Parts: sequence; structure tokens; C-alpha cells
Amino acid sequence: MRSPATPSSARWLAIALTGVLAVGVGVLAVAAYQHANPDLSDLSAEPAPTFDLGVETTEPTPEVTQTAEAIARSEERFFAIGDGAWWRATAGSCGTTEPLIERSTDAGATWTDVTPRYRAIGQIASLDSLAGTEAEMVSAMGEACETQALRTYTQGTYWDSYPDVLPAIRYIDPVDPAVVHIGGGQTTDAPCANPTGLRASGDVVALICDGTAHRWTDGAWQPVEVAGATALAATPPSLLVAHTDAACPGVAITEVADTTALVGCLPEADPSAPLALTRDGGAVRAWSGETVSEVAAP
Repeated sequence: MRSPATPSSARWLAIALTGVLAVGVGVLAVAAYQHANPDLSDLSAEPAPTFDLGVETTEPTPEVTQTAEAIARSEERFFAIGDGAWWRATAGSCGTTEPLIERSTDAGATWTDVTPRYRAIGQIASLDSLAGTEAEMVSAMGEACETQALRTYTQGTYWDSYPDVLPAIRYIDPVDPAVVHIGGGQTTDAPCANPTGLRASGDVVALICDGTAHRWTDGAWQPVEVAGATALAATPPSLLVAHTDAACPGVAITEVADTTALVGCLPEADPSAPLALTRDGGAVRAWSGETVSEVAAP
């Protein structure tokens, strides 16, 4: 038979229950505080919200200036017009890309391939009309890429080498483009490592370096103040420059002499594609893409 609890044990039991209740209340209080005051130390800052107030703003768009890209030497074009025939050529690259020379007797409506492959032609460095219906060019020939002057007196059917003619011709060396032959058997350094587009007639000799035309004047290369040059034509006493210009869609043609004047525009021409110019009497003609066109006056 169990003995009744004594007053002392009852008192201790009451104290124990009170302690348990106090601990429970404390735990609940801490939990409530943490819920109301979460730890923000691990949270990253969020960007402040933005609000569209329905007001549109327009920022100025920077003006884009079109610049011409450099044309690969193998894609360089040549264009010459004589009294009885038109001639055009693509340079090629000795040992890698075959050159092409063509002749037209119907003002560019049709063209005949007259490339002297039988002579192992490798690259064309210059092309000029000769004696009305004939032509002359400087080419790199054979496996050694030997520079020769070739002439045809058979309307392009046959071409022969003329060693005595070569020293007088102005051209960029097809093997070492940093060397320019300026006539009289003389050479000079080009104003850049990879010039293109040399054209020469009379006392006008010019080439292109990094989009800037340079003219050979008083024994030195002088830059021509026409930006974005892509092709040249020597037309003594002036120089024709094809270039990019905000005034023209496509390509602009400017004549540089004592003064500089815009001749006209080629709206369909791609300034990043090969182009060749020549003067035909009072007209300026350009070979661009698959067509030859007369430059439209402004």
C-alpha cells in the first residue's frame, strides 16, 4: 500500500513543473522574436525597383561613318580603255590564284578571255591600253614569279615579253609589295607594308595605303586628303579617287588636282568589293561587280 505524498515532495514537484513551463515560454518567445526579426546577414541586396511613368525619352543615335575595307591583292582589278578595245583584269596571286584578263570590242557588253596561260602567267601588277586596240601589262611569270612586261599586238591572242620596256613602267612589286617601281629602273619604299591600287600616267603616280591615297610628288609619297579610298585612276594632271563619302550612297568619285571636286556617285557599288576606274574621254567609267557603268554626275 502506497504511502501518501508528503508536503515536501509536493512542493518540489510544483517547483519542477514551474521550471519546465518557464523554459517552454522562453523557447516560444525566442522563436517569436526570430520570426519577427529574421537574420538578414546572408541576403544580397536587390536592385531598387524602377517605375515607367509613361514618358518616352529618345537618346541620340551616333552617326555611323562607313569605311572601306582593304581589298585582297589577289582580287585587285585593272581597267583600261583604248580607241578600239576595252581591257580589264583581276590580279590573281602568283602560285595560288590564277589571274584573268579580258577584252571587249562592244563597250563592255561582252568580254573575251585573253589570259596568256600558255606563258604560265601568275599575277598581274599593271594594265594599260596600247596603240588603240592593243595592251601592255606587268606580270609575275612562271614558278619563280619573274616580273616581266608583256605586250600584245594581236588583240590579246598572243603576248610577248619586252625586257627593255619593263624599267619604264610604274608598278608595285608583285613579290615584295613594300617595293614600288617608279620608272627609269628606280625603286622606292611604299608608304606602308601592303599598298594596293597603284596607277600611273604621265607625272601622276599614286597608290593606296590603309584607305588613304598617296601621290608620288617631288621624290616622296604625299597623302591625298580624301578618306576611305578604294581605287584610283591617273588622269594627268589630276587623280581620280573612288572612296566612301556621306554625300554618296555606295561609292563616291572625287577628282584631285589643284582643287578637289566630287565627280559623282556609284550608288550600286559595294565599297568593300573590288572596283576599278578609268577615264574614257569626258566620261569616268567604273568596273564594279559584274558591270561597267558611267559615273553619274551630281
